[in-house]
Amino acid sequence: MATATATAAAHGPGGRGMAIATLVSWLLTESLGAYMLRAWIASGGLRLRDRRPDGMSLPVLFGHACLAATGLTCWVLFLITDSPIAAWLALGALAPAIGLGISTVTVWTPYPARRPAAAAEPSAASPPASDESLARVLADRELTDRLVDDMVASVLAPDPARGRAGATQQRAKALIPAAHGVLAVGTFLLGTLAAVGAIA
Repeated sequence: MATATATAAAHGPGGRGMAIATLVSWLLTESLGAYMLRAWIASGGLRLRDRRPDGMSLPVLFGHACLAATGLTCWVLFLITDSPIAAWLALGALAPAIGLGISTVTVWTPYPARRPAAAAEPSAASPPASDESLARVLADRELTDRLVDDMVASVLAPDPARGRAGATQQRAKALIPAAHGVLAVGTFLLGTLAAVGAIA
């Protein structure tokens, strides 16, 4: 009787529609994630990873991607079999994937990763080279404020070589990780509602 109820809930107009909406949201999230991963690799992220203090952790990055893909596979299995266990396994994989994604965003800012030429160029906002110089700057509040302001300005400043169109395109690209994160949370919420509906 309970199995019949779960199957009816999953195939009902609300339950089945919610499960399919979750799948669509999940696929959109995965597409944005794949786009960002491709952009990171194309911009030299793998080569620069060990030479930069903010280098991406490959276990975190690929753990995030693998958990999300595993969850998606379990969700497809849920759609095929109507098994609530598959739905909850999918959500169980998605939750830590979101956590690892948040960890990735804290390192991967700004997006996309800078190209090797840009990373190699010295800038006025570069921190002092020696520990003594850094200690001197941090001890002086005015110098510290100026250093922080210069670093923020260098991150937000458009690349003059790319012109105004390039700056606008760069700002638009910065929305991709935000959309990826919002879609991931939305997918988790939709999936939870569908999974609860499947066992109701």
